Parts: sequence; C-alpha cells; structure tokens
Amino acid sequence: MSDVPTNKLSIYLIKDSYSDHQSILKNFDKLTKEEIKDGTDTFGTLYFGDSHLFEPSWIKDFFGSSFENNKEQNAQDENRKLKLFNASSKAVLLIEHQNRVFAIPFGYGWNLLNHGVWEERFGLKTTLNTVDANNLRRIDKKNMSSIPKDTSEQLSREGIAADFGIDIEQDLIQSITGKSKEETFGKSITGKDALSVSVKVNLTGIKEFLESCYQKYLSDDYKKDFGWIDQIAEVKDPTLTETLNGKLIENIKNNEVEKTWMAVPELVDWADVLGFSYKNSTRDTSRQDDICLPDFLNSLSDDDKNDLSVETLKRKKIFCFNAQNDQIKHQWSAYNCLYCETNDDSNEKTYLLSNGKWYEVEKDFSKQVDTDYQELRSQTPSFTLPSYQHKNENDYNEKIAQNDNQFCCMDRKNISHGGGYSKIEFCDLLTKDKKLIHVKHYGGSSVLSHLFSQGVVSGELFIADKDFRQKVNEKLSDSHKINNVADRPKASDYEVIFAIISSSDKDLEIPFFSKVSLRNARRRLETYGYKVVLQKIKAEKKEQDGAED
Repeated sequence: MSDVPTNKLSIYLIKDSYSDHQSILKNFDKLTKEEIKDGTDTFGTLYFGDSHLFEPSWIKDFFGSSFENNKEQNAQDENRKLKLFNASSKAVLLIEHQNRVFAIPFGYGWNLLNHGVWEERFGLKTTLNTVDANNLRRIDKKNMSSIPKDTSEQLSREGIAADFGIDIEQDLIQSITGKSKEETFGKSITGKDALSVSVKVNLTGIKEFLESCYQKYLSDDYKKDFGWIDQIAEVKDPTLTETLNGKLIENIKNNEVEKTWMAVPELVDWADVLGFSYKNSTRDTSRQDDICLPDFLNSLSDDDKNDLSVETLKRKKIFCFNAQNDQIKHQWSAYNCLYCETNDDSNEKTYLLSNGKWYEVEKDFSKQVDTDYQELRSQTPSFTLPSYQHKNENDYNEKIAQNDNQFCCMDRKNISHGGGYSKIEFCDLLTKDKKLIHVKHYGGSSVLSHLFSQGVVSGELFIADKDFRQKVNEKLSDSHKINNVADRPKASDYEVIFAIISSSDKDLEIPFFSKVSLRNARRRLETYGYKVVLQKIKAEKKEQDGAED
C-alpha cells in the first residue's frame, strides 16, 4: 500500500434503477470504450471522449491582435511563438459492485454523466459516517428562513457543527468537509453528491475501497451526531421532480387544492402596489388586490385550461403594477408563485413546492412543526383586529390608531440602531396594555419569515438594550411612552402578535418553511418571557371602482 501513489478521487453511486451504461452516459455512441480486465473477467469499463488542444480565450480577449501583428517576426524566431494551450480531457470509469454501478470521473469526466442518474446524498451520507464530528473544517449550506441563501463557511481550525452557526431546522446541509476517523479514507474527506477523497488507492485496490464506501453509505451511525440532517433536503432528482409536478397538475385539475395555493413570492412594498394582473397590459384595468389560484386559473384560455402543464405555469406571468404610474413593478412566473404540499405514504416523506423548487421533509419533523403551528393557531386571541379594506398596510395601521386611542401606530417609524446601519421596525401597532402587533400581507415563505424575524429582533433588543428603548420612546406618542427606559422591561407583561392579512375564508394556512420560522421565533421570544400570538386579519374584497380608496 505504501508504494501506491495518493490519488484524488470523486466517486458517484449510480441509482439502482440505472444499470445499462447507455442510460448513464451522455452521447454514449460518441464515446470510446476500453474494458478493464481482471484475468478473464471484466473489471470495469473506461469511457472517454476526444481531447483537443485549444488556445486560451484570454489571449484574444485581453491581448487582442498584439501577437497577430508579430506573425512575420514570430515566423523568423520560433522562440517568440506563443506555445500556450489548454486541454480538456474527460473520462469516467464505471465499475459494477454489489449489484450497483459506481462512477469515478477523471478530468472533466463528470460531464459525461447524465444528470439525475446518481444518488444525490451518497457522498454526504458516507462522509457523515466517516468524519470526526469534532473535526469539521467546511460546510456548504442553504438557509430557508426569510430569503433562501447559499453560504459556504470554512473554519480556521477544526471545530464542531455548532461552530458554523447551523440552524438545524432551517439549514439544508449540502456539503461537509472534515477530518476522517479512518485511515482508509485518507486524512480529509468531503461529501456532497459525490464522495471526494485523497487516498492511496489505485485500480488494484479500488473494489475493496468501493466496498468500504458502500458500507459506510448504508450505515445509520451518522444519526448519533448528525440526525437532524435528514429533516429537510432539496429534491434534485429530475424523475422525482417530474412525478411531483405531475401530482401538482393533477391536484389543480381535480380542484384538490387544500394544500395548494398562490402567494407573492418576495417582499413588496404594498404602499406602492396598485394591484395584480395576469395580463401584461396597462390597458387591462382590472386589478386584483392579491393573487390567488382560482383567479389565475380563470384568466387562462380554454386551451391552456384543458392542457394545463408545468410548462404553462412557468410560461405564464403574474404582474404587479406600481400605484404611482400604473407600470409593471414586479413580475413572476406562475410556477414560482405556487405553494404545494403533498405526502408519499410509501416512504413517509412530505414534499413541498416553494418558490419554484421541491423539498423533501422527514415525516416526523413535518408532524412536529405542523402540530406546533396548529396549537398556536387554535389559541383564542384576547382581542380581534378589524378586517382589512385599505390602500395598504400603513393606511390600515394608521386608521386603527386614529379610531382607537388604545393603539399607537409605529409603522414606518424605523429605528436606526447598531451604528446606524440597521433599520429596525419596533412593531406596527402598540397598545396601552403592552401588545406589540406586527402586521403583514400574506405571502410566500420569504415574506412571512421576514415578519417573524422582525418580531424576534425587535423583541430581543427591547428587553436587552436600553439605548434601543430610548430610541423607541422618542417615536412613541405621549400616551404610550415608557416610564423609565433604563429599567429592563418584564417580557411576561408583553404580548407579541403576528397578524397576517389574508383574503381566504379558511383558517390561516402558511407555507411549511414559514411555520418553521414561526416555531423558532416563538421559541426565542418565549425564552425571554413574551407571550406569542398568531392572528388572521380578514381582507375584504374591494370594489374595482374603489380600488384606490
């Protein structure tokens, strides 16, 4: 083994539904095939494409014709010619082991694999079962809270998962790098879709090494330190995505839309919103107060209704018009505005469509989140906010404060805090009996998660920071001012109310990732001592000719 050079390998495990090499590889008929023999038996098969030398693009892009003008001189002086070339070699070795196919690409060989043929979490799961949980170095993750974002974090020295600030309920772990616990897998190991290692393994020992990898992949030992990692995963398998999209279309056609609806997918300033339309035309004067699935479907032509497809949903746009000039302010594909939740009893998974992507949620986690949400939603509020039929949220909040002196409107009275860079809204409405009310139009996960995050930041600063309390006090009306900002408030005297404006006649239902955000916000606020309440504000339909009143 000591004589074997260290090789950097990336290993993919092909799904068991793909065994024919032609179904695994792109442009199969154009590839050269070389069978690797082990005695009289075929050990594996190497597929490779043609390799070509080519001039780097930067020679022309940066230097332009500088070298072309010197062709005559270059011809006289061979040493003056630019001998700079790139080469793109690509090959992939397919090995059958344990009735499964493993793919080991070399060079750009990963480009030869058809997308969706490999197990998406093979590398990640194998790594989790092999890495030292106390010696992690890098984590790539996607946070699903207010605005989904991809981040890559690397520590200056090895640490544990908590050192990366992982939110185990809202972070999707995409890749992990750390120190291997076993010499077989080298010093460092990285897992994503593929398993990436630097090991003293060549063709002679590869099958034995693949056996070690496969056994690690099958193990559930990782659940001891990383059990939370299975809670949420992005669906990357195009076949599964196609199946889920088919179920979405079937549900819509059959009007089985209990868990399917539409919502604005991003934060918008409702004060600047004239209305929404399913037509790209300022001549279409019919504006909807909000977007909803039945209205969208009614706007479709008979042909599109009869032949409804994901392609139709992606092609059709929803337009948001500016109140100042009646011009298009935002536009989204109908597919990106859809939210759908569906269950698969065969694998005990819940699948969610959110902002144009499908996610897989572990069933027990889904039940926990939904149970907590139902418990919060079923609580009887101490009072009910008036229905909504106003220009925008700010108009609604101001009118409530004008009509009832129990309320102080704090909407748009942002507070600069933390060096003047952060604009924090204390709340939208404050009552004399210490209710902090945060009001927001119903929307997609990013919209509502932003609302809940706003409540947490405000609540924490109000209790912990007297300078923040002083700035709040300066914006409060005389009837609602804090007696002594230096005294730390008693959080249990306060109630944080998240009030969501919705036109639906049903009980308030919000996207799964918003439920997770609400669950975390409630947990943090209750730790301080606040009482947390969820309330629906019923939005009444406005008459078209009075849409701007």
